[in-house]
Amino acid sequence: MKRWALLTVLLYAVGVGVLALPLFGFFSHSDVLAFFFVWFVPILILIQAILLLVPVAVAQDRPVKRRSIVVSAAIGAIPMAVMAACFFMGVFLMVWGEKTENTPQHYLNPILAVPIFWLVWGILFYRGFSSADPRSFVSMLNGWLLRGSILELLVAIPSHIISRHRHECCAPPISLIAIATGLSVALMSFGPAVFFLFAKRIRDKQGKQPPAVANSR
Repeated sequence: MKRWALLTVLLYAVGVGVLALPLFGFFSHSDVLAFFFVWFVPILILIQAILLLVPVAVAQDRPVKRRSIVVSAAIGAIPMAVMAACFFMGVFLMVWGEKTENTPQHYLNPILAVPIFWLVWGILFYRGFSSADPRSFVSMLNGWLLRGSILELLVAIPSHIISRHRHECCAPPISLIAIATGLSVALMSFGPAVFFLFAKRIRDKQGKQPPAVANSR
């Protein structure tokens, strides 16, 4: 199953490139493009790989350890935290523009906001784990990633369009990063489903029954 997990991660990496490269190329932000693909994409790929730990254990009929749940909850909270920060920055840009003096975004420090969002979402994800059904944990976590990415895009895209029609700048880089992040996380949320599809096809060819889920601490 591990090679199918690697294939899922590879497909995700290709998908991110297909989605994000035309976006940045259209708006001609080479510096933002470099930052996203050199620094941010490797982190997204690593997150996708770690989020497959629990699905791989379920597919192999192995016990899902509490440690794996803690790691998955902590890692899954990272994109949620980044999207939450992008969401609020997008709202602020739509309402107040890039002038940060005496406006809410002037006091929103991403260095402090992201860790707070990460802690909140990590706790929520961990508390959502049911030892009786690890698949429900996977479904819950990826469901939130998909809903969060859609909500973030509903703010990031209008924010970028409004910024481009102002006379302040062609568009702040944060709006492009927010759009690319939302698309990447939305694609990431389908990773476990794709892996389970691979596992089901392999099991059907081998004539095996779906594994009974076992858990341990």
